[in-house]
Amino acid sequence: MKTFTHVLRVACAVIFLTFILFPIGCGDAGADKTNLPPTPKGWTTHKDANFSMLHPNGWQVRTDKNSGRVELQGNGREQVIIWPVFIAGSLQASSATAVLSRMVSRFWPNVRWEQSQMLGDHAVRSYGRAGTDVAACAITWVTSSKGSAAFVYAMTAPEPRFRESEDTFARIFKSFRATGPPAKGLHKGKAAPKIAYVRWQDPKENAFTLEVPRGWNASGGLFRAAPTDTRFAWKVVSPDGLVRLTGGDAALPYFAIPSQMLARTGFQEGSWYSPGYGVRQMVMRYKPGRQFVKEYVASTVTRGCSQLMFTEERDRPDAVAAINKLNASYGLPMNLNAGEVAFTCRCNGQPMKGYYFAGTLLMQTVWHVEHLIGFLAAEDKTELAQEVLAHIIQTGQLNPQWVAMQQKVTADTSKIVSRTNEEISKILSDSYWKRSKTMDEISRRRSNATLGVEDVVDPQYGKQFKVESGSNYYWIDHRGAIVGTDTYTSPGIDFRDMTRLP
Repeated sequence: MKTFTHVLRVACAVIFLTFILFPIGCGDAGADKTNLPPTPKGWTTHKDANFSMLHPNGWQVRTDKNSGRVELQGNGREQVIIWPVFIAGSLQASSATAVLSRMVSRFWPNVRWEQSQMLGDHAVRSYGRAGTDVAACAITWVTSSKGSAAFVYAMTAPEPRFRESEDTFARIFKSFRATGPPAKGLHKGKAAPKIAYVRWQDPKENAFTLEVPRGWNASGGLFRAAPTDTRFAWKVVSPDGLVRLTGGDAALPYFAIPSQMLARTGFQEGSWYSPGYGVRQMVMRYKPGRQFVKEYVASTVTRGCSQLMFTEERDRPDAVAAINKLNASYGLPMNLNAGEVAFTCRCNGQPMKGYYFAGTLLMQTVWHVEHLIGFLAAEDKTELAQEVLAHIIQTGQLNPQWVAMQQKVTADTSKIVSRTNEEISKILSDSYWKRSKTMDEISRRRSNATLGVEDVVDPQYGKQFKVESGSNYYWIDHRGAIVGTDTYTSPGIDFRDMTRLP
């Protein structure tokens, strides 16, 4: 469970990093936002005439006044570059790639960069390597009639250190603020008030905590549909009700993919099926992240609103690659698919904008929604919604005591099932069934062949199951979900292999 907790934390950081650096509809790259978030323990606030930012204690900050480039040097050979630039003309994907390549080669000439990836209409990113060091860089921009204002972000570190520093890089980039006098002609209103955050605790089982804005209404928690079926969900709403942020959905169960075996036993698509342990799965064909999140926004997020229009939708292979790579490093291969949508609508006559990200995880015959986050906000409050959502994601934490307790619940449930089977076995051992063992075995095999199923046993708890035949290996997780694979490769977190009966 320690590995799972770490994976969950870094996965959220990956989503946060891609959301902040490469949002749908890139914002003002040179906006003047001087209100820094609170300085966390072990970090320092750096300010000068042109910018302000947070960085870990002991890191060195250097600036090049001629180019405007900011460089940070860490204690473990980490290096971060932030470089604001202005380009006369309109940037496109091809020209932005050329600009990014030329600029990063100035300070890291030995890095061999991979082919750049286009992220939306206003961001390009690339990964690279120099010996044992890993590097990443990106350029984001906005274009006006006078030209394109852009920011180049780059980071590098030795490979193990790079993975450990993902949260640090994300926090540095998020905290960077361009300062200085406002441009001529801009309205000089009052500065936006600084957001004060408080820690909110899951009121149901104290399973997790989040930091939410003080005075905002937070609800949700850990929802337990069965001893081994737990669902995290939260909702945060601003005092005026014009910003609504959510994570997860307690109404979303695990889904069983339709099959001939389920259909023969009366379980059609849309019906409920129970594999045991009190868990209920809805029979539903698999939906990739982008398809799921688009349908979810239309059916759930904007319920009661009108004039729904999707302004942008796309797959997120970049986020999937980062999360899958992280899980693979822990020996936890995952078949994740992610997508996001941006949209507009009208609620109670108010023009609204929204954004949602979803990642669906396919495990052979079962799938579920692994990640689901987003917001719906009044048109003039989308920037506030983005900032608060990013902060909530970054500060989410699981309670170690709850994690330990849940492990015990899962183990106890399996022991109860196993012990019950033992008692039943004792009763049957001296009965007619023992004397008819040979006939029973023939009957079992004939029945399995007719129904297209076979018998497998969980060696850890001795529980026997009937599963749909056709796979070479079968696996079970702590929730009782069973998955078949053609190769001896675990389908995901917490799965253990089962023994096939002859």
